[in-house]
Amino acid sequence: MRNYLLIYVNGRRHQISGERCFQSLSDYLRLDLGLVGTKVVCAEGDCGSCTVLVGRLRNGELKFEGFDSCIQYLYQLDCTHVITVEGLKQDNQIHPVQQAMVDAMGSQCGYCTPGFVMSMAAMLETRETLTRLSVQDALTGNLCRCTGYEQIIEAALSLPKFRSASSGLQPASKGFDQKVMVADFNRHALEPVLCEYVQKWNGATNRVRFFVPCTMKEAIKFKQKHKNVTVVAGGTDISVQINKQYIEPKCIMSLTNLNELDFIEVKNRKVKVGASVTWTKLGEFCQQNLSELSEIISLFASRQIRNAGTLAGNIANASPIADSLPFLHVIEAEIELTGNKGKRWVNINRFYHAYKKTEMAPDELITSIRWNIPDRSDILKLYKVSKRKDLDISTFTAGILLKLKHGKIKKARLAYGGVGPIVLRLPETERFLEGKPVTKSVFQHAGRIASDEIFPISDVRASTSYRTQLAENILIKFFHECCDNYHDKKEAA
Repeated sequence: MRNYLLIYVNGRRHQISGERCFQSLSDYLRLDLGLVGTKVVCAEGDCGSCTVLVGRLRNGELKFEGFDSCIQYLYQLDCTHVITVEGLKQDNQIHPVQQAMVDAMGSQCGYCTPGFVMSMAAMLETRETLTRLSVQDALTGNLCRCTGYEQIIEAALSLPKFRSASSGLQPASKGFDQKVMVADFNRHALEPVLCEYVQKWNGATNRVRFFVPCTMKEAIKFKQKHKNVTVVAGGTDISVQINKQYIEPKCIMSLTNLNELDFIEVKNRKVKVGASVTWTKLGEFCQQNLSELSEIISLFASRQIRNAGTLAGNIANASPIADSLPFLHVIEAEIELTGNKGKRWVNINRFYHAYKKTEMAPDELITSIRWNIPDRSDILKLYKVSKRKDLDISTFTAGILLKLKHGKIKKARLAYGGVGPIVLRLPETERFLEGKPVTKSVFQHAGRIASDEIFPISDVRASTSYRTQLAENILIKFFHECCDNYHDKKEAA
């Protein structure tokens, strides 16, 4: 076991130990290394000004993606190579992405510019085709308040012209010798990391520690020994709470080096997703296998957040507005919990007991999630209602799954989020729908039943009455979008 983190930044090796390990990546870059091109505005992962490239070992080579450095803490980044805007320079010349921003006049105050540049650089890492749609999607997580997005989009779309230049339009990572880093990471990745320091503040003394296991056995043993441990995977919610001083965990376990949990398996139309699978990887899988979930994934986060966050983290966070939960509830997903006594599977509809309280025992971790792919004849629809389309916290969510036969509803499953302390299945509404014809009047009646089954509150995102009306209206919307060809035209008239 080692007591330090190994991170490369712009090709330079850094061995970090003690109190310095507990910083966010953005603070480490700016305060310790003086790389102030990385900006920090929101400290929540909403504005993208802090975007950097992070390379992780995948199949013997480093794969780079864009991340919000303000919500990535160093204990999540062991054995990674971080490239900042300063690292884009090639042969003492600015990178073509930077030159494109200059030529298109894509910067005014310039504060957000490094983040936009790094998001575009991330597109080059995957050699993505540059279209207006793909650029807009890639820049969803970047906010500019003064330039106007058109010039920035024009800069990205102009990049192919640089391919003819002598330097070419190469990914930024190609400017570094990866072989030395890969060999270094391979030597270190087999060792778990335990770092700690004594925190003295305001008359109190605390021992603060984090652990980065390499195997599930090590992770379970640590969780059993430390009952108050805060488990971090992508950290896209926990890191925000730390930044905003809502929480101050004294014991953290980062799961980012548990490669055994990074898998997606499909067998006999049953999907099994490892707990370390990111939203980006799951979204790519769903594009070919579950388009409805893929569409929701593309809405609820930016690329920088999807590159870090995980499905398991969304489940474990136990929020009643978690975007994945209505889907998992109606699909009857099962969660694999692994602890000191072994493994067990729990249906997600029995997983949540109350607000932020789950079936998980103190020594257990979520290790995978599985579900059956719906039949091709099934109708699955997922809804997210929020104040803006992209990168916003949900006001209301819904999942609806129907099995139809001869114009009648054979099976109905409904789940609503944001209408109670946990995501709610609607058993009364389901029972009413089953056996009924697929008509508008049936869904209108079902909506009234659904509105009586929920317990919404008023908060900063919506009122009780608004959420109650949504519960009713969403079923009418579902009918018109998905079932209009089944209903009785005479009744509709």
